[in-house]
Amino acid sequence: MANGFLTPFLTGALGEYTRQEIENDKIIGNIIDNVSNQVLNKEIPAEQALLKDALKYKNEYEANYGPEVAGVLDAAGVFNNPTDAGVENALRRFFGTSEYNLDAFKTKVVKYKEDKPDNFDKIIGASFTEQQDIALTNKKDFVKNNFSNTPNIRDLIVSPDTKEMTGIVGTLFGDRVDKKEVPAATLRLYEATQPDTSQVVSPLAIKSELGIEVPKEIEPFMTPKLFRDLTKDGQARFDKDIKNANVKRTLETKFGVKKPDPKLQKTDPAAYAAQKKAYDDFRALPSADRENIIRNNFTKDYITNQIKEMADRGVPGAAQYQNNLSAQAIATQALTRIAELQAYEKQTQAPNQIGYSADEDIEAVKAEARKQITSLGLNPEDYGI
Repeated sequence: MANGFLTPFLTGALGEYTRQEIENDKIIGNIIDNVSNQVLNKEIPAEQALLKDALKYKNEYEANYGPEVAGVLDAAGVFNNPTDAGVENALRRFFGTSEYNLDAFKTKVVKYKEDKPDNFDKIIGASFTEQQDIALTNKKDFVKNNFSNTPNIRDLIVSPDTKEMTGIVGTLFGDRVDKKEVPAATLRLYEATQPDTSQVVSPLAIKSELGIEVPKEIEPFMTPKLFRDLTKDGQARFDKDIKNANVKRTLETKFGVKKPDPKLQKTDPAAYAAQKKAYDDFRALPSADRENIIRNNFTKDYITNQIKEMADRGVPGAAQYQNNLSAQAIATQALTRIAELQAYEKQTQAPNQIGYSADEDIEAVKAEARKQITSLGLNPEDYGI
């Protein structure tokens, strides 16, 4: 009697369990597809292109200065950003001056190899191109060996709390990915595809080992006096231009708070709301306060343009200072955008539903910021990216 009474219940429970299992397999399949698309179709081709370009520069330096110099520069990260500007900036950072002499450096490196062959092998054994090649191979192998193995994938993406379930609950649901855990599960799987590519030997250690002395800057570029002079000149220029009615309208348009972009009302409501609030708040200020804001923005732009002109003329320290300012601006914009995406993600979350996940868009913002900062010959990590 009892067994007969329980049969419909157990049959229904088993059917529901099977339905949930199928649904969970779909969730895991979508996670795999998303990460696979990011890694196979975007990252690996980009990293292959980066490695190809880095090897092109390395081969050029090897042809001009020999394999020893090319190997040391590779280990020092000189070819990490394989563009003319990227390599040149990296060389300046490595030698501590723009007046480096690669022929003299070659003599030093060859002599060091003769005197300390084992140490030399350790230095060049940590090259960027070699690590990049190994990382690419490992990434391809990981995707090939694991993405078709569902048990392995489940073990990677299931949350630690879910894995710790015990008893019948743990047996039945301990390998599930809940809908609300999809962003975190996606990130866990993505991180598992990323091999460690950190440099084994730091450029500073290489310079120390080779006895390279870095000249100390006699005086920082942006001294308090230079900043005061540029600020005074910029404000004087503004006070002169603002008297012309036509120029005044141009200044207000360029350096005031801009009207919100109407296109954002549909594509990014949060960004539109933030722009509208900023514009409305600006227009509500007394005219004198609005003019002060415009004056300050004009002065900042004036100083930026003056620094650019000094960098173009080759004024010592100007180019490095300009690059640092550019990197700070890129990082600030990226971090602001990331905060907006995170806020929008929270707004779209609803119980028992898969809302918008900002993870992919955030990674895209970070990747673009890293690319731009690296192109300046700087380390994105120094700017929080």
